This record gives sequence, C-alpha cells and structure tokens, in this order.
Amino acid sequence: MLSAEYGVGILGLGKYLPKKRLSNEQVEEWTKLAPGFIEDRTGVKNRFIVEEGDTASGMSAEAAKQALEMAGIPGERLGLIIGCTFSPDYLTPAMACKVHALLGAKNAFAFDLVANCTAFQIGAMMASDKMFSDPSIEYALVLATAIQSRFINWSDADSAMYFGDGAGAALLGRVPKGYGILANANYTNSSVYEAVRIRGGGSSFPLRAANVDENLQYYEINGMEVWKQVIQNQPIVVRRVLEKIGKTTNDVDLFVFHQANLKLIEYLMGKMKLPMSKTFTNVAEIGNTGEASMVIALNDAVRKGVVRRDSLVVISGVGAGFTFGATAIRWY
Repeated sequence: MLSAEYGVGILGLGKYLPKKRLSNEQVEEWTKLAPGFIEDRTGVKNRFIVEEGDTASGMSAEAAKQALEMAGIPGERLGLIIGCTFSPDYLTPAMACKVHALLGAKNAFAFDLVANCTAFQIGAMMASDKMFSDPSIEYALVLATAIQSRFINWSDADSAMYFGDGAGAALLGRVPKGYGILANANYTNSSVYEAVRIRGGGSSFPLRAANVDENLQYYEINGMEVWKQVIQNQPIVVRRVLEKIGKTTNDVDLFVFHQANLKLIEYLMGKMKLPMSKTFTNVAEIGNTGEASMVIALNDAVRKGVVRRDSLVVISGVGAGFTFGATAIRWY
C-alpha cells in the first residue's frame, strides 16, 4: 500500500437480478437432458435472464444505486467508476460511461475492463490501488455485470446448464488503518486461452452473416478444462494472498468465490480441507452470473449478517483466459 494513514474498504453493496426466472425443467427440455440432471451435476436449480429492453447499463445503475444508498453517498461524490463486463450495451463505448450519466456522477472518471469471472476482484484491486495513489479520489464504484443469456445456444448443455444474468456493485471508500483491502494476488495461465470463448463479434470474427450461420456468437466451453483450472489454481492464488498478510486458510472467516457451480465450490473447499460453513453460496438459486457472481454473493452475505466487522474475508475468482485472483479484506 502506498499510504499508511488509512485503508480502502467496501462501504456499500448492491445487486440486480432480472425478473424472468428460468427453471432447470425448461433448460432440460431445450437441451434434451434427463430430468434432474442439471441439479445433480451442478447444484444449480434456477437462474434469471433478461428480457427484451433490459440493458447492462440499466442493470448496473440499479445495483449501483443500492450500493450508494447503503454507504450514504450521492453519485456526484464518486471519483472513479470501473465497469467489469464482457457484455456491455455496445461493443464500444464503455458501459461505465453510460452508468456515469445515469448516476449523475459528473466528477468521476469511468472506464470498462474485461477479465471475465475474475473481473470484480481485479476491478476492486485497481480501484483501491488508484485511491491510494491519488488521495483526491474519495469514493470509487466497481460494477460487475453479465448478460450471458444473449450469448447462449439454449440447445447446448455445456453453457445452458450454468449461466444466468445479473449485476452487482461495490462502493469503495476510506476506512481506518488495518481495515479494508489488505492484499491482492493475481496471475494468468494463457495455455488454456481457448477453453472458454465467444468468438463472434471480436475483430477476428466480426458479426457477418457467415459467422452467425456458424453460431460463433455463442459460448463455447470445455467444461472439463474449467474444472481442472479451478481445482488446480484457485487454491494457489488463495494461499498467495494470505501469505502476503501472514495468514492461513484457517484464519479466514469467510471465502466468497466466483459462483461457477455448487459442486465445484464444494470440491474446492474439500481440497483446501475447509468446511462449507466457511464459504457463502447462492449459485443454486441464481445460477452462474459470470462477472457479477462474486459481488452478488458478497452483497447477500453482508446483508444477511454473515460478514461482520473484523471478519477476515477472501474473495476469489477464476475467469476465461485464464485469470486467477484473490483479495483479502478485513471488514469494517
């Protein structure tokens, strides 16, 4: 940290889920999976998906308003807005700039980043680092938003089983020294770059009729590779962040992971020899909400009183590419 005078912590949280619920029964019918297969394989029971007219910026703004309200901070006091998403309203400009307008955040600098399901952790890291290096920024807003349903071929079980839509937001501000974000750890394994991808719309496969006819606008997922990356590498990045603050996994009060699927989180906790009581999950009821999942889970844990003052919390994500990240937070 660049300052010993104060910490930077999360002061407010918010979430937004679309109104349309999509059950396993419907997805199993579309994918021709056996009844009960999805819950048995993934632990997911439901997910929520957008309807026509729903936008990433609109969802983000609703989550942001909740975070600002919790912290008691008006939009004009924001100095920074980071949008974490692969599914902005448009390919360009940045979603965060639209939210900037919707919140009346006239004094904030806004931009987007793409780091997939690790994005919220990385966004929070970038925001806190910037707040330490530039004391003029009192408050930063980190948005994490995923509209995945528009990139799913609903006959493809490899993606249809897991994903839902959602948005989350965290308001960062100053807290007493010793609280807030204590350390971060991140790394990348690019050898599995192709394991999770959406090629259509990128500059190599622009949205032309031929590419759409080839279904390149949809998720392509190697589920076994995803599983391997999580169980091999997520414990490593968690240990790395805890080593930076002289702690072990036994010292952590709560782990909040990217909510990929319940069975994977159960396996991960077992590999780290930790009870499920040391983590918080909501993936069974809302599905895998991509970039939004970590902050939505954190929001729910805080609002349900699972996280309290002085709790040592570790948030950790694994994202396509593959990116890995973990942040240790002493809750204020």
